[in-house]
Amino acid sequence: MKIIKIGKENSTFQEIFALKNNRQKRNKKQLLFVEGVQNIKNAIDNNWEINSFIFADFERLSNWAKNTIKSSNATCYELSSDLMEKLSDKDQTSEIIALIKIKNQDIKINSKRPVILLLDRPSKKGNFGTIIRSCDAFNVDLLLFMGHSVDIYDPKVIVSSMGSFFRVPFMYVKSNNELLEFVNTLKKSHPTLQIISTTLQTDNSLETLNTNKPTLLMMGNEAEGLSNFLVDLSDESVKINMRSGIDSLNVACATSICLYKLYLNK
Repeated sequence: MKIIKIGKENSTFQEIFALKNNRQKRNKKQLLFVEGVQNIKNAIDNNWEINSFIFADFERLSNWAKNTIKSSNATCYELSSDLMEKLSDKDQTSEIIALIKIKNQDIKINSKRPVILLLDRPSKKGNFGTIIRSCDAFNVDLLLFMGHSVDIYDPKVIVSSMGSFFRVPFMYVKSNNELLEFVNTLKKSHPTLQIISTTLQTDNSLETLNTNKPTLLMMGNEAEGLSNFLVDLSDESVKINMRSGIDSLNVACATSICLYKLYLNK
């Protein structure tokens, strides 16, 4: 095991720092910046390839971290404590950070009654990560997202997913036409597919939703809701009933409620 020691902000450190903060750099290098033991464990357990491990002092690492590093062929970088602190977003600096290779996901929907979630232009990193966590909890078969979106590979999205990022299949939909192609293909294998939009401008309650069908659930942007195209694409619109005087929920909360309703019959 070879360890490369970095004691100052050289070009290697600057590249690692850029992977944390720069979307274009992540896309170019096809690498994720992943912080925290649980996230790294989940990445390894779900066959995401580790490119590099980063830590401050190998001898002070936990036994799990030491054994994981020793059993890997990944490059190892030992940083000075101040550089490690600069990299970490934790209140207490993480003992280990990993650079993980982005992998192409083989999207297969094998369930007879799949639940697929579509996010329209998600704009908040914390919400995005929380929704990924809910997709994991409620056994969503596929997460789609489209439009001008925050980067799903952003470290804050990954951290807020609490490790679920590495377990939930996802796909970025590049255009309305690509979504139509996906839906048409899905209907060939699941002809009873229902497309459900969420909006306040309906009298249909989530409680009445038929959960016995394959479902594509569409959730809108935090500020603007669903695009007109997606509303028109839907077979039915539903809303979450709330007490008088309250007319909206955080999108992550609303998504979790809808997914739980669908999960009860899954």
